Amino acid sequence: MHPAAAILLGAALQDVPPVADPSAAPEPTPVKITLTTGEVLEGEILEETPGSYRIQHPVLGEIVLERDGVAGVETPSTEPEPPKSPWSGSLSFAISGYENVNSNLELRIGGELKRKTDLDELTLTARYFFGVTNAVTQNNNFQATIDYKRDLADPKWFVFGTGQYEYDQFQSWEHRVSGWGGAGYRFVKDETLELTGRLGFGTSYEFGPPSRLIPEGLLGIEFEWRISDGQKLKGFFTFFPDVDEISEFRFNSGLTWNVKIDGWDGVSFEAGISDQYQSQITSGTRNDFRYYAGLKYEF
Repeated sequence: MHPAAAILLGAALQDVPPVADPSAAPEPTPVKITLTTGEVLEGEILEETPGSYRIQHPVLGEIVLERDGVAGVETPSTEPEPPKSPWSGSLSFAISGYENVNSNLELRIGGELKRKTDLDELTLTARYFFGVTNAVTQNNNFQATIDYKRDLADPKWFVFGTGQYEYDQFQSWEHRVSGWGGAGYRFVKDETLELTGRLGFGTSYEFGPPSRLIPEGLLGIEFEWRISDGQKLKGFFTFFPDVDEISEFRFNSGLTWNVKIDGWDGVSFEAGISDQYQSQITSGTRNDFRYYAGLKYEF
């Protein structure tokens, strides 16, 4: 062969990738092997034959297992778990009644929709109370709230914005729209207990007569105690002082107890109390106290 041709052929062969060796050992496969004796071994399969498995165990080293002694082999799934939805929600329903001298019927419907991420949380809640005594409406109250929280650099601190609409047939204002903003602090946050405080400022507008705009402060405390996997207790107390008339104020408070029902996925028994107090009213109820018990479905 001509020397120049040999040089060109050698250069060309250098660029040709090597042919894979068909006898080369495959990549080790991580497995969990259950023996017929009940023992479970975790390791990597180095070789598999019709009669045995040769595995690499992190403690025992390289061992050979006869197929007759193996009850099952599990290979971890390579499919990634689908991301968990940031949305969750619940619906609750409670009804009670009695009939003796008076005929009484009480109804409560509630709902919540929440979107929670690592940085923020958006919660929309609504609840409706309706009561009848001797065919006469005694209670007709609706409340809807939107609450947004966003964590700061220190996750114990957050900022918040809250808006609320209220309807009460038996109050002088009948309709009330409110909004507040401020900062909050998580005093405790662990697997069983979360205790949070809020401090802010806002306004409420009551549709009369007489209509009025009320500048308000906000001071609140809320907690959630997860007593067990199937039981929790939640509560809150929020104080709204009138900035213009410091002697006037109102507050909202509530407490709920929730117990999961075995065998009913997402369904639980819930009982609670709520209280709304307003120091200055022209007519209606100064203190509005309610209690209820019923079922709740979480999704």
